[in-house]
Amino acid sequence: MQQPIFIKRVLALSVGFFLMTACGRPKGILPQDKMEAVLWDVAKGSDFVNSNIYYKYPQLNRAAVNQEVLNKIFSLHKVTKKEFFNSLDYYQQRPDVYIAMLDSIKSRQTKEQGLRPNTSDSARAAQAIK
Repeated sequence: MQQPIFIKRVLALSVGFFLMTACGRPKGILPQDKMEAVLWDVAKGSDFVNSNIYYKYPQLNRAAVNQEVLNKIFSLHKVTKKEFFNSLDYYQQRPDVYIAMLDSIKSRQTKEQGLRPNTSDSARAAQAIK
């Protein structure tokens, strides 16, 4: 008589495990590829603002400029601020996935700049001088 109870428990646990893994990320969390695209644009926007806008207009309110750039990026990707930050929290709690996204962004940045991956800062400086 105890055997059917054991089988029911194993079956219930198996179904529960399957449902948990099949569902993936919670509702309202951006898919990994979309999150990576948004992070890429955030990084590029930040770089642009830091190297161009603040350089030319140091008197600007940096918080307001940063918020404006983020809002434009969110609009471009059709993402809300809440979705972005909830997704960021979600992926930061999964370091293996988050680090993979950041590595992908870093690799893309390196390719765009025409540098070899893992190039030291001094080697980059030497390339820039040539």
